Amino acid sequence: MPHIIDEIRTDLLRTRPARTLIRRTVGLGFVAGFVNTVGFFDLHVYPGIMTGNTVQLGIAMARSDWQLFVLTGLTITSFFVGGITGSVIRRHLRRPPLELIVMALLLLAATPIRTEANNAVPVELGLLAMAMAMQGETISRIGTVSIQTVVVTTNLLHFADVLVGRFLSAPASAEGQGTHSRPTVIEVAIPGCAWASYSIGACAGALAIVTVRAPLLFPILVIILLVADMLLNAESKPVVRMAGANPVAGRSGGQ
Repeated sequence: MPHIIDEIRTDLLRTRPARTLIRRTVGLGFVAGFVNTVGFFDLHVYPGIMTGNTVQLGIAMARSDWQLFVLTGLTITSFFVGGITGSVIRRHLRRPPLELIVMALLLLAATPIRTEANNAVPVELGLLAMAMAMQGETISRIGTVSIQTVVVTTNLLHFADVLVGRFLSAPASAEGQGTHSRPTVIEVAIPGCAWASYSIGACAGALAIVTVRAPLLFPILVIILLVADMLLNAESKPVVRMAGANPVAGRSGGQ
């Protein structure tokens, strides 16, 4: 245990690039957990979790619950449109902060809609789904780690795998035996922080919904801070990459 603490202190807490990676991972995870909680609270459909929504779409069809079917279908369609929009911006402008700015604007547009009549809520859900898709389309890798900040299932499995590889397995021999290289501490920390910050964002979203009138202002503020961080820090380009920005790295990352 002492050597693990020493590694974390040396590789994470004392290294500026590592702190930048963790900071941005935590911010993106928090935003996704928060927004998904707000969307689910309003109409029991997740803005950014299309696996669950697709299952719910089939269940709604089987039960002839056409109201839920339409609402879930709208969310999936909006997510797909958001993915297309994000891809167009990424391919032609190659500016990750720009996509996050557009995402913040979508959340800002959804804020007054939440306070209107119930028939306006589907529009809100569509805007939230588009925002989540744009976040997923913008960031696919943080540092050397392939990551998806909109959902956490893959991150949790990745966290378990690299945790075992770093701390619970013998390192590969000098002769190159063994099928896996030993993960770095930062490669362990990123998926773990992504999951933890997502959970914190979900809790914060649930609390904000019942205590403030415009809860979406909180993730908007976090996005603004992330954009400022990317623009002001010179190391933003190598440590946070857009989806598809580095095809070679993407293949080696096991996406």
